[in-house]
Amino acid sequence: MDTAPALLDPQRQFLGCLMQLPTRPARRLLAGMRADDMSTALPAMVLQLAIETVAADRPPAPAALFAHAVATGRASGDTRRRLVGRWITDAYSDAPPAVLADYLKAVVLADAWRRAVAEHAARLAQAAAESPAEIVRDLCQDTAHLDALWDRYTTATGHTGPATRLGAVA
Repeated sequence: MDTAPALLDPQRQFLGCLMQLPTRPARRLLAGMRADDMSTALPAMVLQLAIETVAADRPPAPAALFAHAVATGRASGDTRRRLVGRWITDAYSDAPPAVLADYLKAVVLADAWRRAVAEHAARLAQAAAESPAEIVRDLCQDTAHLDALWDRYTTATGHTGPATRLGAVA
């Protein structure tokens, strides 16, 4: 379960904004987004539910996402249904105005890129300490996933400079 307060959690805020949108604007907002852009399992699942719901030409309203979670077995069992339902409800009720959705998408993608860079750096550091030089060289050159995520971020924002956190100054 997420521990960040709603006002400090751009993923939750983004999903709450998304749930306020009709299908067409939601489809545009979801362009370039993937469930693994989220840092934890529950927001990732809710984003995937939204992607699938909008792909089925339905708006990503809370009730639609919850119904899809139940129908697909992602909210099976009473405890899981309550957990998923509460998270969706809270994200929707605590959401800022939908006009912030594009900004929050950029924040989510920037955070995803930074997490991916940190994970890559950790793998590289481990390889540098323990692996043959050829593996380290290959890992240094294997940045396609980072480049693709950076491209999705810049497409979403038009920015080419460093990404900043919600409210942070570059």
